[in-house]
Amino acid sequence: MKIKNVLSGLFLATSIGALAQHSGNVNSKEAASGNYNYQNQYQNPTINTIQTSYSNDLEMVIQIKGIYNEKATSQKAVFSVLQVGKTAEEVTNLMDERIENVMKEVKLFSPEIEVVSDMISFIPTYEYEIQKKIFNPKTYNEKPAGFELKKNLIIKYKNTNDLNKIMNICAKQEIYDLAKVDYVTSNLDHIRDVLQLKASEEYKQMLTNYSAIMNTDLFKKEKTLVEGYNTIYPMESYKSYTAYSQAAINFAPDSQVNSIKKNSTQFYDAALAKSHTFVVNADITEPTIQIFYDLTIKIKLKEDQLPKNTIIRNNRYYIITPAGDIKPLAL
Repeated sequence: MKIKNVLSGLFLATSIGALAQHSGNVNSKEAASGNYNYQNQYQNPTINTIQTSYSNDLEMVIQIKGIYNEKATSQKAVFSVLQVGKTAEEVTNLMDERIENVMKEVKLFSPEIEVVSDMISFIPTYEYEIQKKIFNPKTYNEKPAGFELKKNLIIKYKNTNDLNKIMNICAKQEIYDLAKVDYVTSNLDHIRDVLQLKASEEYKQMLTNYSAIMNTDLFKKEKTLVEGYNTIYPMESYKSYTAYSQAAINFAPDSQVNSIKKNSTQFYDAALAKSHTFVVNADITEPTIQIFYDLTIKIKLKEDQLPKNTIIRNNRYYIITPAGDIKPLAL
């Protein structure tokens, strides 16, 4: 019986450890900060719901939020290229040779890929030389020592995996500085139409359900609305992350422990769908352009006591007495 209990305990601890790995190393610091209480695994957590609609005696407010995950129709990688040389001719020739080699090899790899060079700066570099003079034995003057040329290489491609090959081609020409990657889509107008249509369908369904619950026809009530859009590109959704690893071994008091420098990197962290009413294209693996849509509708519940276009006249009459006093006249 004791052996069975030990085996059960080992299996439970192993299962919990395996399940914890699925959350990623981002959460490892919290688990390793103290003695972990495994009993908490089986307590039901309290979940706070996100309010999507509310009402009072005067009005009802419905909020609909949507996300559209869009794959980039094309991407633009920007590489920074630096070339130095002793003369202006040497610098420009070396730079042109490197860029032309990249263009030729990229075209051989895929004719659809576009490569454009963007001029950044072309400046001379200086060093100091000592000039001996009669009254001032040491005078330092700047002397042109060479030239520095900077350009950006902009490469537009459609397939995400093509960037690996492009980086290999650039590396052969000693171009390593990948400044940024822009994600581009040409479907924004279509995406907005889809979001509006989807939100309209959600709104009609919600209005039908609320009309049945409140026993009133909400479709005939007066309404006002506010809508808004926002676009988040993948480069805006990356977060910093430092690798975490800590040995749980008790060393001898006289032993020396050398801590290893942890690797710092970034990971793509898209907006979660839990605070939104619907998500279009939710199952996409690669980083996407996220277009957000927000629709807020206010429904007037309490009808006006008087019909529309009714003119209310509040006329009051006063009388002035011989003594000069003003008194209201009751009619």
